[in-house]
Amino acid sequence: MMQNTNKIDWQKVYSNYSPKLLGICRRYIQDIYTAEDIVQDSFITAIQKNHQLNDEKALFAWLKKIVVNNALQHIRSNSKDIFVTTESSEIPDTFSEMEHQTFEEKNVFIYDFTNEELLSSIDSLPPHHKSVFNLYFIENHSHAEISNLLGITVNTSKSHLLRAKKAIQNYLLSNIINQNTPKKKAAQLLVIFGFGGLLWAQTFQSKFSDFSITPSKNLEIPSDIKVGNPSFSTSNPVWKKNAIVGITFLIIIVLSVFLVNPKNSFSTINPSKISTESIENNEDRISGNQTHENKETSDSDLQNISSDFHSDQTNNNAKMISQKPNIEEEKSIKTRKNTRKIILKDSINDVPEKVIIVKKIIKRDTVFIER
Repeated sequence: MMQNTNKIDWQKVYSNYSPKLLGICRRYIQDIYTAEDIVQDSFITAIQKNHQLNDEKALFAWLKKIVVNNALQHIRSNSKDIFVTTESSEIPDTFSEMEHQTFEEKNVFIYDFTNEELLSSIDSLPPHHKSVFNLYFIENHSHAEISNLLGITVNTSKSHLLRAKKAIQNYLLSNIINQNTPKKKAAQLLVIFGFGGLLWAQTFQSKFSDFSITPSKNLEIPSDIKVGNPSFSTSNPVWKKNAIVGITFLIIIVLSVFLVNPKNSFSTINPSKISTESIENNEDRISGNQTHENKETSDSDLQNISSDFHSDQTNNNAKMISQKPNIEEEKSIKTRKNTRKIILKDSINDVPEKVIIVKKIIKRDTVFIER
């Protein structure tokens, strides 16, 4: 069906898909010839708009959508007043609907019908009821989707569906069911356990899933219609795109976990070690600064008291000899409390009282002061 050049053989597509598409159209359009014309027109529309087809696997679903839309358009054009408004008599009656469900569960769902019998029951419906019934039970559309497709309100859709169900039930009871009609054991069990309402969609979907009608004519493509190539590409399947998206999403999640959680780090540095080393380095720098300040202060003191040293030398010699043990004690105090000594030296100028200074240079840059 599909060639390597991505060119569609429409005659072959029509031969393979047209019987099933005609069976779908037949549920909406009772006249078989009109239904066949709609299928033909739908294929012409598909040929003209084949650039809208993105995936070759979705070809049948795309054709089915075109056929259903054309069938609904045909019904609307031939019954313009039917889908416009909701009459007050068409508003669903809850009490009547409950009675209807109880009655149908006891009489309709336990029987096994052929697709021809069910098709005849659908044909008995008015066009607007038929459209809603097909879309809801067989095409599995919601009332909101039916509202958009037919241009009616949700309540109108529900009203049409309820009336269609009543009409089909009455038709089957009156024209199909008899003593020889076979029964379904599975359906009887569902009715006993209170699930008989599910059999509406199950019955019609199973009977019309493979319903097909062979067309009476081949596809006739007008000469003025240009057959183009579809825009889909087989080199990049959908699953590959999904895999790429999934991998990208996973990478984003992993990166987010590493960035948000502080315990997950790509570095092996011990924070406590960094803190200890930083403290030690700071202490070394502070000690160095203090030693440097001590030296500067000592030099300054030497310059300030050098002039006084000569004048008081005679008086200080005797005092210096008596204070020699105290000088050794001051040496120990300097080693342990260097900062305190700096404060004491700096405070000399601030004390207004007269002080006696005894100085002895033990080392080159060391000055001992005693009050």
